[in-house]
Amino acid sequence: MTRSAMRTDNWPSGAFMRIRRLPAVLLLLSGSFKTALPALPAELPKPVMVFTAASTADAVEKIGKAYTGRTGTPVLVSSGASPALAQQILKGAPADVFIPAGGGVLVGLLKAGMVDEGSSFPWVLNRLVVIAPADAGAAPASPWEIADPRFRRLALADPDLVPAGMYARQSLTFFGIWEDVRRRVVPAPDVRSALAYVESGEADLGIVYATDARATSRVKVVLELPEVSHNEIRYPVALVAHPGSSPAARPFMEFLRGNEARKILVEAGFTPAFP
Repeated sequence: MTRSAMRTDNWPSGAFMRIRRLPAVLLLLSGSFKTALPALPAELPKPVMVFTAASTADAVEKIGKAYTGRTGTPVLVSSGASPALAQQILKGAPADVFIPAGGGVLVGLLKAGMVDEGSSFPWVLNRLVVIAPADAGAAPASPWEIADPRFRRLALADPDLVPAGMYARQSLTFFGIWEDVRRRVVPAPDVRSALAYVESGEADLGIVYATDARATSRVKVVLELPEVSHNEIRYPVALVAHPGSSPAARPFMEFLRGNEARKILVEAGFTPAFP
């Protein structure tokens, strides 16, 4: 499930206004007038369709708006669990740019010839944190205390399907407590859903990306899991090869590693991985 399929709030201002005025222009053309007719509106640029991991959605939307402001080309964002997005692309979804959480998700697309391998580059890095509801009294003081019976429910993105959950399971295994906590895991379809379970109090603890924890005041970070306990959390960017792709897809990818994008990413808590 995507977070916001085919978002249109990133279209340049006035785009819909020009479309609404079109019938009036056609009425003028059908009559006899001595005055000069207004020029027809120029055709809108073809949007760039970006499929991105749920954890990057807010930053990508901000970057998309910045790109639209500079170029006039709309950027539409669809977000969700990276494997689910990859499956949609395999089935023919018209994505132009794909930003998954982890390079492993790209393997199937590469084998199917649906990703331009030469276009891919590492984009950002992230970290794992343990969160609790903002008003929670009890909190683990170390990773091993996550297994304390006081914490009855632990929200994770599905560790069998979603990169964020896979990284969390790696970390819990590193500390030797995965078998102790696995029956308490509340699996979520993506990392933002895991965050929501903790926000609502449905889970006592959650493991999410550090950038997700910054998105709400309804949770607090109680631990940061060391990077040595899991694989590096790296998000690549890749150009999707499909008929009818947007001509602006490659320029947008270049914009993703420009100074304006870098500023947005750092403010969101990501570490840029590009030069």
